Amino acid sequence: MSTARVAVLTPVGRGAIASLVVDGSAGLLDWHRLFAAANRRPLAEQDIGRICFGGWGDGRDGLPSEEIVVCRIGPERTELHCHGGSAAVARILADLAEAGVSRCEWTELIEVIEVTDGPVGRPARRFEIEVAQALAAATTWRTAGILLDQQAGVLRQALKRLETVGWDQRERLAGMLAELLEWSGLGRQLEKPPTVVLAGPPNVGKSSLLNALLGFGRAIVWDEPGTTRDVISGDTAFEGWPVRLADTAGLRVTDDEIESVGIEHARRELEGADLVVLVIDRSRSVDEGVRRLMDELGDGLVVANKSDLPDASGGGLPQQALVVSALSGEGVDRLAAAILGRLVPEVPEPGTAVPVSSRMVECLQAADLAVSAEDEVGFREALAEAIG
Repeated sequence: MSTARVAVLTPVGRGAIASLVVDGSAGLLDWHRLFAAANRRPLAEQDIGRICFGGWGDGRDGLPSEEIVVCRIGPERTELHCHGGSAAVARILADLAEAGVSRCEWTELIEVIEVTDGPVGRPARRFEIEVAQALAAATTWRTAGILLDQQAGVLRQALKRLETVGWDQRERLAGMLAELLEWSGLGRQLEKPPTVVLAGPPNVGKSSLLNALLGFGRAIVWDEPGTTRDVISGDTAFEGWPVRLADTAGLRVTDDEIESVGIEHARRELEGADLVVLVIDRSRSVDEGVRRLMDELGDGLVVANKSDLPDASGGGLPQQALVVSALSGEGVDRLAAAILGRLVPEVPEPGTAVPVSSRMVECLQAADLAVSAEDEVGFREALAEAIG
């Protein structure tokens, strides 16, 4: 039975080109007469890296041949590029299934991708797999640009330098690790966009503010306190940096069982937030409940909403509170800039090495601790784990 696998590389939907990758012998496509190259040579005899135009199917299923471009990218790896849309892809997948090729997700094949460092390839290391996965999930050009730098070899070179520095140069090792770990927060954000939670008492305009930041009506807005019963989230980007915004149930004491569950969900969301934005209604007086929430906030942002109404807060709001109006839009851009300033306080120069996963950051932190403890074995083990 064939162990060959196929994965679709392009997203679902219509497009000019669809791409697939087959992990297995190219001779399988020759044996089942699936692809006929225009140069009439069997696919298994085509040079690796050669782009071959030809036809798929050769009329074997009663359908006309599908024009396709094929390229062997390794001894056991072949890329297929056909017309975009579902019909051509479905036909290729059906023909491959009939030939015994099983379908899988592209993430299952990335682990055996060969990376070319020179004249011959080698299996991808774990950090290279993580870079590729993060790049595939990137939603903005800004984050993709940083990840492309890492994929082009910036991160690999930084890790290789760490490997080659002698143990007698521990101060240099500590400095190099500090340079990498300086970007650990950003690296985690490249792996997964940070979460910003809008919290506060009921009916202060959290849902309206979420909609204003997102630019569309994601959350239901109503004057009745307790309207938001569950966490409502939406994805956006500020100046090219992806952010997940979450609107939560108003924090208060209530006898309503359903609302209490929503408040419990809000508390859990707050615990996992990268940044909390406490929203307060400046058209009301600051009561004990609001003061308690401000004391619990820590290093989050305080937003005084409803600047379109007279200020009745009585001077109870902190001086650093950002004054906004979710209704008119006043101050919303300043709030977005303040959020971004907290999440990305500094931007790396092009060509800067950035660790791109929580796993790698933890390994580099362990290596740094080992250097401080003068533990060479621990350092080498942690570095080897980081590289994978």
